[in-house]
Amino acid sequence: MRSSLYLLAIFLFCFSYWIHRSFGKPDLSQIVYHMNFGMELASSVDPGITWRFFRWCVLAPVICMTLLTYAGPRVRRGIVTAPERLRVVLARVHRWLPSLLVLSATTFWMCDVSAFKYVTADFGPDYFGANYVAPATVAMAAQKPKNLVLIYIESLEQGYANKAAFGHDLLAPLNALPGTSFPSYEQVPGTGWTIAALVATQCGVPLERVTIFDGNTQGQVINSFLKNAVCLTDLLAARGYRNVFMGGAATSFAGKDKFLSQHHYHEVYGREEWLKSGVQASDMNGWGLYDADLFSRARTKLRELSASKQKFNLTLLTVDTHEPEGHLSDSCARRGFAGFDGVISCTAAEVADFVRYARENGYLEDTNIVILGDHLSRKNPLTAQLEQLPARTIYNRFISGDRPLPNRGQLLHFDLMPTILEFAGYTVQGGRMGLGYSGFNQHDLAPPEKRMAEMDQNLLNRSDLYMALWEDQEADH
Repeated sequence: MRSSLYLLAIFLFCFSYWIHRSFGKPDLSQIVYHMNFGMELASSVDPGITWRFFRWCVLAPVICMTLLTYAGPRVRRGIVTAPERLRVVLARVHRWLPSLLVLSATTFWMCDVSAFKYVTADFGPDYFGANYVAPATVAMAAQKPKNLVLIYIESLEQGYANKAAFGHDLLAPLNALPGTSFPSYEQVPGTGWTIAALVATQCGVPLERVTIFDGNTQGQVINSFLKNAVCLTDLLAARGYRNVFMGGAATSFAGKDKFLSQHHYHEVYGREEWLKSGVQASDMNGWGLYDADLFSRARTKLRELSASKQKFNLTLLTVDTHEPEGHLSDSCARRGFAGFDGVISCTAAEVADFVRYARENGYLEDTNIVILGDHLSRKNPLTAQLEQLPARTIYNRFISGDRPLPNRGQLLHFDLMPTILEFAGYTVQGGRMGLGYSGFNQHDLAPPEKRMAEMDQNLLNRSDLYMALWEDQEADH
């Protein structure tokens, strides 16, 4: 019993250390969400992360337990031979130490991942139900519809452009592109990891509590993904667009394939597809295809889609800048880039080269490009500099021939759904979809001044309306 308590306490401390070292400080919602995918998650994650988990959460506890087992008899002999008054104190400490360590580790872990807020979310006000606008009920009108290229860059923050923090603008190639940006693209709960960011920007909703700890939805989360939500690609497909997704990492990771397939992505390419196409695993990083290789294939796909004369949305998702250390490709190294700041700058250059290719070949005449960081970065070698900045915001750039002006400075993930639609040449009646407000054109309703504070407090509270978006009636019968 004592050994089990010691082992549990050591594991909890080591698990917390591994989480912080690899990802910074994720909340319990994020941890629980990924637990839904079990071994499927383990098979699609970067092997480097798996090795760190084994080292810190398996090997380290075993070593510590071996040392404790070795030291146990010596400690007991020391207690027996101690002076009587001290012996009583030491005996009590020795008796209760395992339980105290478990209590301390559990309390620390729960505070660290905001477990109390997670548990009490069942009892707070339903922010989602009070503010969600179903996209299917919103009228849209085509003005001058354009093709769309939507580029998500892993963990890209605007702060990397700060010359005082990093010595030079790490995003100079991107910032040199003519386009429009929102100065304050900020992050709220339920949007801080990749699949959550994809869902939030394309569906106008967060990733909430549909988890293995909810008996009513345990099977549904595996079999369906927001089946009843209407998302960006659903609306585009209904208007004749062909939706294509190309990412470097495995599409099976964290349920991404389920989301893409259920929301009208007609073609999906990820690590598995690249391997089948002949790419060697030795030419990939731990997550999958390097960004340079992804954009090389994206150029080919852009030519194909443009030649088809059908409207299209080409969505790209990079991986090189993923924490904890990034992945520097051989092509980036040959261009003189080094270190994590070199990974950031090289990815920025690759994206800028792709945009220039599109412009020089005339694709921007009927195609608009949106460049987005998917979320704020977590733990990486430049985190200390980022944390010294007055504010941390996510990178964004909207590139088109007419360069529309934003109607405000702030943008949240949920705003992207109506914002992208209006950027692509549609008008969204009222400017609202999901939890979002369009950042373009003039609309009667503006985002409430205190919505970020209210979202921080209540966004992830349990909502029957939100749960209904996940219901799979077919699976229930």
